[in-house]
Amino acid sequence: MRSLTPTSLSIFPVTSSPSNRVVALAVDPESPASFFAALEQISSDGVQVDLIRLSDDDDERAPLASVDSPALAPFPLPEYRGQVVDLKYLADERTLVVLLAGGDIATVNLEGPDGGVAPVEIVGSVDSGIKAAAWSPDEEQLILVTGEDMLVCMTRNFDLIHEEPLRQEDFGEDKFINVGWGSKTTQFHGTLGKAAAREPGPSSSTSSSRAHHTDDSLPTITFRGDAAFFAVSSLDPYASDGDAARRQVRIYSRDSSAGFAPRLSATSEVLPGLEGPLAWRPSGNVISGLVRYGYPGGGVGKEGRWEVAMLERNGLRHGGFPLREGEKVWQDGRVRGMKWNADSEVLAIWIERENEDVVQLWSMKNYHYYLKQELFSSNPSKPRFNGFMWHPEKPLSLYIIGQDYVQMRSFVWDTYAARLPMPNDTAAVVVVDGDRLLITPFRTQNTPPPMSSYTISLPSTPVHVSVSDEEDALAVLLRDGRVQLWDLHTRLPGPKGSKLRGGGKVAEPVLRWEKRLEMEGKVVKQVAMGEEGVAVLSWSQQGGKMDILSEEDSRGSSVPANAIKVLWSERGWLILEAEGTLRTLSGDSFEVFLCANPTSLAVTSTPPLAIALSPSGKLLVASLSADSSDPITLAPSVNSFTTTPSFLVYTTTSQTSFYAPLPIVAALATGEDVPPHEKEWETRRVERGSLIVTACPSEMSLVLQMPRGNLETVYPRPLVLAVVRRDVLAGKYRAAFLTCRKHRLDLNLLYDLEPARFMASLSDFVEQIPEVDYLNLFVSSLNEEDSARALYQDLGRVKITTVGNTEKVNSICDSLRNLLEQKDLVRYIETVLTTHVCKRPADYEAGLRVLLHLQAEHTDIVEDAIKFIIFLSDVDRLYDVALGMYNFQLVLMIAQYSQKDPKEYLPFLRELRALDRYEQRFRIDDHLGRRESALRNLKEAGPGRFDDAASYLARYELYDDAFKLYATDTERLPVIYDLYGDYLYDRREFAEAALAYTLAKNSEKALKAYEKAHAWQELFTLALQQKLPKQAIVDMCGRVTDHLASRGRHTEAARVFVEYASDVDSAVEVLCRGTDFAEAYRLASLHDREDLVESVIHPGLEDAQEALVEVFEEMEGQLDKEVARLAELRRIRADDPDTFYIVDNEPALEGVDVATNATTVMTTFTRYTVAPTTVMSQSTRITGQTNKSKHRPSKRRQAGRKGTVDEWEYLLGSMGRLVARVDEKSGERFHFSTYFDMVKTGTAYRAVGSEAIPLLRQLVVATPDQQELAKSLQSTILAFRRKLAELLNDAWREREAILQETEDSGGMGLGGDVKKAREEVRPEVKVWKGLGVLVG
Repeated sequence: MRSLTPTSLSIFPVTSSPSNRVVALAVDPESPASFFAALEQISSDGVQVDLIRLSDDDDERAPLASVDSPALAPFPLPEYRGQVVDLKYLADERTLVVLLAGGDIATVNLEGPDGGVAPVEIVGSVDSGIKAAAWSPDEEQLILVTGEDMLVCMTRNFDLIHEEPLRQEDFGEDKFINVGWGSKTTQFHGTLGKAAAREPGPSSSTSSSRAHHTDDSLPTITFRGDAAFFAVSSLDPYASDGDAARRQVRIYSRDSSAGFAPRLSATSEVLPGLEGPLAWRPSGNVISGLVRYGYPGGGVGKEGRWEVAMLERNGLRHGGFPLREGEKVWQDGRVRGMKWNADSEVLAIWIERENEDVVQLWSMKNYHYYLKQELFSSNPSKPRFNGFMWHPEKPLSLYIIGQDYVQMRSFVWDTYAARLPMPNDTAAVVVVDGDRLLITPFRTQNTPPPMSSYTISLPSTPVHVSVSDEEDALAVLLRDGRVQLWDLHTRLPGPKGSKLRGGGKVAEPVLRWEKRLEMEGKVVKQVAMGEEGVAVLSWSQQGGKMDILSEEDSRGSSVPANAIKVLWSERGWLILEAEGTLRTLSGDSFEVFLCANPTSLAVTSTPPLAIALSPSGKLLVASLSADSSDPITLAPSVNSFTTTPSFLVYTTTSQTSFYAPLPIVAALATGEDVPPHEKEWETRRVERGSLIVTACPSEMSLVLQMPRGNLETVYPRPLVLAVVRRDVLAGKYRAAFLTCRKHRLDLNLLYDLEPARFMASLSDFVEQIPEVDYLNLFVSSLNEEDSARALYQDLGRVKITTVGNTEKVNSICDSLRNLLEQKDLVRYIETVLTTHVCKRPADYEAGLRVLLHLQAEHTDIVEDAIKFIIFLSDVDRLYDVALGMYNFQLVLMIAQYSQKDPKEYLPFLRELRALDRYEQRFRIDDHLGRRESALRNLKEAGPGRFDDAASYLARYELYDDAFKLYATDTERLPVIYDLYGDYLYDRREFAEAALAYTLAKNSEKALKAYEKAHAWQELFTLALQQKLPKQAIVDMCGRVTDHLASRGRHTEAARVFVEYASDVDSAVEVLCRGTDFAEAYRLASLHDREDLVESVIHPGLEDAQEALVEVFEEMEGQLDKEVARLAELRRIRADDPDTFYIVDNEPALEGVDVATNATTVMTTFTRYTVAPTTVMSQSTRITGQTNKSKHRPSKRRQAGRKGTVDEWEYLLGSMGRLVARVDEKSGERFHFSTYFDMVKTGTAYRAVGSEAIPLLRQLVVATPDQQELAKSLQSTILAFRRKLAELLNDAWREREAILQETEDSGGMGLGGDVKKAREEVRPEVKVWKGLGVLVG
């Protein structure tokens, strides 16, 4: 679907005379703007060849060197062929090689020893002359055909590799093996028998093949692109008839084992009418030849038939195409040469006509060859050519040798596509094929090439075609300066579909006007359409020119000679120069540099952008809103692009298409900051090598062409969403709905784009979409998500100001149902049911009630509606809902239409029908699991069913519902309280159970529950109220006090002994166990029991003093161990600081963890506060570790590795914690009254140990022995506190220095974070005097 568009044109005039003309060219790949030409002059003394360099920058035509040879060709040459057989430039050696037909081989070094051009050197000569020559593509070999028809192979240094006769009888190494299959002798002949098999077949003689009289008799050599094979076309005379000859093609392979000497591989089949031109496609699949039909000895066919025949490497023909020449040209004309371009896309054919020469450019897609361009002489007075050649590296650069000039033409592949605004976009694409324009409007038809929807016939092959972006028209530029403007009148589809209906023509093109430009010295290149008319870009020797034509007038203006493209924009006419500068025709200050020689260029109006594709595949974008701006590189590796009103669509070589929103692209082009998420565009994978043909926004389609030429139409989601958004915002809900349905988009978009507007236009929505099935589909697709933002990122970037209802589904269902019920409930019954079923949660019961409402008058509709609601719902769920409505008729209808087995439901329904009303409903509710409703029906059944109700509520724990139902029934409510108490008692909620038993007036159970709850006040209150026996109360006191004492509540236990058991002895004893000696003295004095002081209180004081002394001795032992370990760590710090500070001295082992749990040894000084008997072994810890617990962060402070600063820091922290424990044991006695405060604040509670001050106070006022114990205890505490203060000061003295050394060492000590360690506050041992002098 692409056509060749001419871009640059350069004509290099060369001074010539009838005896001095340009006959050969050579291209310098390192200097694209220059090339070499060979001018030959033939005289009686021989031939003189002048070598000149032609360049745009150099107007001088002085010869670089001259090659003189006295030898002319010893064989006849055609008029257009000179004595120079080949001119080759070897870039690596900076050498020109000239091959002359007379046999001389000359070289010219352009960088001689003195830096200038070296003298011409004749490196060899062929006595019989050179008929043909060709260099291999790798420039390593030279193949010659001599005047004696010898095939000669030479190296690039002209050393002979191989020589053999050109004509051989052998077919070649790849000769076919024929086993006779398909021949006449192997077939069954029926009654004719063997005689028919022996009949001679048609003669295999080739004497009927004769060369055409226009054949120049010279051989032709062509190489395959990889240089592995080459072919030679030669004119072979018949042995029996010396005047007759035929063309034969021989294919040679280059044998690498024999120094790449050529070996005959195959010989072509007999092709009558085969002519001399030959060109091997560089990709290697075919060899292009020429076959002429209709003359004696030619191919069998009618006169005037002239074809380009494609040969395979084995010599067999494989397709081809006819040349579109008249009978006159077929009769006397000739094809002088054929050549493929570098990328095998274009075949150039040089045809000699009666009055002029032409070079035709052909391209193949989908097995059809299109004639894309016809190139003629720029000088009408000298219409003949002397040769042509393709640039070896630039695929679309062509050189044509005229009689006194050299043309250098460049082309680009371009798609002539209409980009009309919506909704009038036709997406018409024009393809040039000779004198026909093949046009397909992809809006309505997708016609596969080479076919098209319709054609426009032209007088000749156009130079360029431009399709308007503003109207349905196109402009055609012909080579003779004629410009035609055509109105296409393309039919567009109606509002109800995307295709044409009712037959008729796709379009009716009409020629609006035709004008002719003055062509004196001009060559037209391009045409463009704009608001001011049609612009024609042309070239002349004096510079570039642009003519603007309209139906009324025309005007012209000068443009730069290197202008390669003209196009229209909001700024007016834009001119693109070859170096990449884009400027306006008016000459204002606007100027943008894109890239040199872009392969494609497009402009957009909203926003104003210029988009170019560089030859290297970079997609460049520049803003047209400013007078000058630098382009940005939007993407690399791009091979095609197009634009729509909303997107820039491009494909890459990685087989991906991208859809960039134009507003985001414009923001990037103007340098605005774009969030990263807005640069993540939608993508879609495409077939390898796919190229964009066009995009049709109205149809949401993107047309791609595959490498073979076939088309593929896709519907990218961004394009579809753009159309859906446009239709929804315009209120065209039907079009948006059909688009979403066709492309399987979420129908929630119809609501989510504009929620408030949709709800306000709900009646319009129903009017536009009256189909019940469509409405059902819409309702069933609803969900609570915001599809516009959550599902589609491109719509999520659109600013939506209206916020929808949080209960979207229910709101839409309710509103739509109300509207439909008002319109026609019978007609929209299915949609109404759908709105009930699709609610969140589904309201099946409401839907079934609608059916009950219609059942009396519309029986047939109800049956269909039941089938529909069964289709929408879970049939078992629907059956249960109908059963829960207690309507057996509805239940039977649902069961029947759902095809349930009657054995499953009929017995159950018969059993229910036999029950009374409330019993029936209870059974139904119990079956459906509706426990509350079942209990309610049991209550409604009467008092006789209370026992069943009590059993039912206890079984399913329906106490809340039971209390509500029986709140006023004073007779049965206590029973429910009693059941509830049992329920709580089983759940070990004893306090609440006791209350329930109390409300149920069940004292026995209440006493038991209070005792289990340890609520002794309530327990004894109820026991006394119930007047329990004395012994029972005493036994109860024993159980209660045991529990209180075990929980540290000694004061409460003593109170129970005294008040309810009158047991002072036990009360005093339990107080002494709790170290509450003051209360013990009080009770003994209150009850006049002085004997208890000596027998219970004083021994208790001695035990408490002894226990406290042991605690301080234990803490002193711990302190001694920590101090000893600190001394060892000081030695380690001095002797091995690297180990102490955890410095890694082996960086090669960085990141390698060789320590495992099994090899890690814990020091015994890491947990001093844990008794030795409770410390687990390391192996025990390993076996107790799970994979999950390994990675769980420890809640206990880590001790760190042994012998490091981590252990040292831990020991200091342990000493600090020891200070806190000493203060605790030295302070006031812990009173149980503070227990609840500690629980509220989360403070840890210790029930063991006694504090020193309260104990000292009791010891001092006791006996002299107890006073001595007080002195001992106070002195022990004072001595330990002094020792702790001294050792703590000594340990903290070096801490700051150690922390600084840890930081300076760079080791991993302290986790590498010394800052946290510096924040630690130094503990302080405060002054403690005890009771001072009171102790003595």
